[in-house]
Amino acid sequence: MPDALRLPLRLAPRLVPRVWGGGRLPALHGVAWEAPPGSDPVGESWLADGASVVVGGPLAGATVAELAERYGRDLLGEASTARYGRRLALLVKLLDAADDLSVQVHPDDDYALSREAGTGHLGKAEAWYVLRAAPGAAVLRGFVRDVTAAEVRAAALDGTLPDLLRRVPVGPGDVVVNPPGTVHAVGAGLLLYEVQQSSDITYRLFDYGRVDAAGRKRELHLDKALEVADLSASPATLEPAPTRVPGAWRRLVTRPEFVLDAALLAGDARVGGETTAASCAVLTVVEGAAELSTGDEALALDTGDTVLLPAALGGYALAGEGEVLRAAVA
Repeated sequence: MPDALRLPLRLAPRLVPRVWGGGRLPALHGVAWEAPPGSDPVGESWLADGASVVVGGPLAGATVAELAERYGRDLLGEASTARYGRRLALLVKLLDAADDLSVQVHPDDDYALSREAGTGHLGKAEAWYVLRAAPGAAVLRGFVRDVTAAEVRAAALDGTLPDLLRRVPVGPGDVVVNPPGTVHAVGAGLLLYEVQQSSDITYRLFDYGRVDAAGRKRELHLDKALEVADLSASPATLEPAPTRVPGAWRRLVTRPEFVLDAALLAGDARVGGETTAASCAVLTVVEGAAELSTGDEALALDTGDTVLLPAALGGYALAGEGEVLRAAVA
């Protein structure tokens, strides 16, 4: 077993401008950011994916994709490599929305691998964990009633599509799960953690007539969106999130594609964990600060910091004041 895989791999965040971006993420990461003239504000921070670069340690400078190819299941885990091959099957990011995001939908694996094979992307199930929310903030998720494809197409073109969608108020600690086929949109005033399959296939149904920094309207993808969209009515409320108890992991999301856990750190409480041969794990500090201990090593982590824990790593422990999220392949 390579010794380098017995250490956590700290990953550098990548800041991504978006037309709807709120601009808070550079400060959250402690990064000096000066937007180029005419560019959009930062709206996303990509924390873990194949292009993420390792910071520090013996593997510094390597990308996760390079390490996945080099180490295979020792890094990724047996369950992940059996299903997805030598690739990190998860993508973890933060979203900062000053404005409403477009109304969109994502395909499942079967559709992506048959109709979008040239992209190399998987389908896209995703889940959001709300970190901050302005008063009255909400998400759009599914339809208020059963609808037809013809109704949705007409509403997308005449600007009334949001009226057909379920508006769900959200606040910090809420969890929103979007299986493939769920029509959805992040609302203005939200800062979210997102875990999803490693995919960037998005079919946009409606974008409020906005233009990007170059003055162009963004493309809609109505035909493909309507091929994959679930047109049935969605629940009016979210499933309640588990109670936050210091010193223990709590399961937030269980999907066939991934699981998501959270741990609240406070006082002298320590939270243990262990990677197994099944899957690696991605840890992100979403509030406060934490110390991650593995064997004789200790790594200090601040808000927004993310580490990849190789499947071969084994046991670890967390202490500090704040909250940590952990994503893994199911």
